[in-house]
Amino acid sequence: MAIEQEYADLYWPTIDDFMEYLPGIDCGNCGYPSCTDYANALINKTAENVCTECDERMQELFLAISKFHVDPLPFNVMMEQTKCEVIPTSSPDEDSPLIVTCNFIETVKILIDLLIATRTKAYILPTFTHGYSVDNAVHEKMFKALEIWKAIQDNGVERMINHKTMIIPGLAEREKNSIRQLTKWDVEVGPVSGFLLPLYLETVKLK
Repeated sequence: MAIEQEYADLYWPTIDDFMEYLPGIDCGNCGYPSCTDYANALINKTAENVCTECDERMQELFLAISKFHVDPLPFNVMMEQTKCEVIPTSSPDEDSPLIVTCNFIETVKILIDLLIATRTKAYILPTFTHGYSVDNAVHEKMFKALEIWKAIQDNGVERMINHKTMIIPGLAEREKNSIRQLTKWDVEVGPVSGFLLPLYLETVKLK
């Protein structure tokens, strides 16, 4: 009897996720009757036109994220670890954001590829979670403030950037206060879907 392969949830954005960044005015200039229809096309990777109500950078990000490809991730590769070392993407500078994540190698690979594909300047900081993905690390209480603090110290992060704000995954929101208290850093909670990080970072920057 054949055994059906099970795959991990990669948390691809939903229509509601994209709608948080779309104008919601249903102008139709993108070729779709509503912003909801355009969001659905982004999810299904069929969107070709840009949202004319968004600035050029946001237009670029919507289409780049929509076209970003990730192969299904089977459960049998879970818990493979990568080093807890800072990874710069797209030539970041001292003002670029610090993105904290797990040390599951596939999560880190996807994040690197996404930020490069979207030309997003950032520093990625994998922290020790025994190779658990973020969702599993949070569930198993392995997404720890102490490990984040250690990674910041071991990598000399404070010498790389001129701010003390980190962005943690939306899935780890409940750890925000403990991380802030131990590290003495400001902690912002990013989106649950890591694929939305470029949009989130651009929106935060525009505020």
